[in-house]
Amino acid sequence: ESQSLPGYNSEPPAPPAWPDTLFGESDLILILNLFKKQGRKGVQTMQDSLNIQEDLESSEKWSYKELKEHLRQMEWNLKEDTRQQIQAAKEHIENELHKQIKEEVKHLYQEIEIIKNNQTIILEMKETINQIKNSIESITNRVEQVEARTSDNEDKIYHLEKSLANSERLVKNHEKNIQELWDNIKKPNLRVIGIEEGTEIQTKGMSNLLNEIITENFPEIKKETDIQIEDAYRTPSTQNHSRPTPRHIVMKISNIQNKEKILKATRERRQITFRGKPIRLTTDFSSQTLKARRSWNNVFQTLKDNGCQPRILYPAKLSFRYDNEIKIFHDKQKLKEFAARKPALQSILSKTLHEEEMKNNNQNHQ
Repeated sequence: ESQSLPGYNSEPPAPPAWPDTLFGESDLILILNLFKKQGRKGVQTMQDSLNIQEDLESSEKWSYKELKEHLRQMEWNLKEDTRQQIQAAKEHIENELHKQIKEEVKHLYQEIEIIKNNQTIILEMKETINQIKNSIESITNRVEQVEARTSDNEDKIYHLEKSLANSERLVKNHEKNIQELWDNIKKPNLRVIGIEEGTEIQTKGMSNLLNEIITENFPEIKKETDIQIEDAYRTPSTQNHSRPTPRHIVMKISNIQNKEKILKATRERRQITFRGKPIRLTTDFSSQTLKARRSWNNVFQTLKDNGCQPRILYPAKLSFRYDNEIKIFHDKQKLKEFAARKPALQSILSKTLHEEEMKNNNQNHQ
């Protein structure tokens, strides 16, 4: 603008000389790149800038006031374009950010839902685990109680077995004592086997029957000894007519030595008769002793077949000759142990003892 100052002309000064171009080449390239980043708006702005460049090139034709106004218009247009670009960029960023936030929130909700579901599953699993723990503790307590009861029962069983073993031992001892007592009671008795029923009536008593047997078989004993009978009877007391063999006669001899003389003479003579028919004279044993003596029958026969001269001693002991010695055994277990140390004797008795053992096992099983 022209200013009215003293000493100065009233004409406005000449406008300053403007450069040929307002923006250099490097500035234009920078502005172009910026507008390219902004897309179609950037291209429009770049065209506007090129128009500005053209206007600036023709600025020499304008007055200073027109140029200033034009520059202000350019500045306002530039600011407005910048504001619009910033607003568009801001809206774009806000939209993108809102979209990303929305997606992230959605993803977060999904994660939270998964966590909730997992948490529910974890709680259910925890509850199940607690129930399993409680069940295990309950089962453990029951097992401990059962073990305690089992231990008590085992102790009771042990004491019962011990008491039973003691009872069995006592029973065996009592049976043995009863057997010995019966054997002592029956020791004076002489058992006569094979006499026909009613013969004692014909001989007018058991004493005459025994005297006739002794006279027929042992006349030397008859001459040396007067044998007296305290009691005599048939056993069993009741006759069974369906039984093919006659009942045995049991005679109680007053003097045990006389009974032993008769039995010794019987063993030496081996064949005893009564009125020409064979009979047998044996010791009268208790049922237990008789059973024990009969248990030696198979072993006795095997030893006899092999020339070992076996004998059954009172009350139920096995005696036989081996290696020019007399061996005596009270039970088969002792005989089995002895035979295991003697190969020759084991070869003789192994089969018989094995059969006896199998027979006993079958009887025990039954």
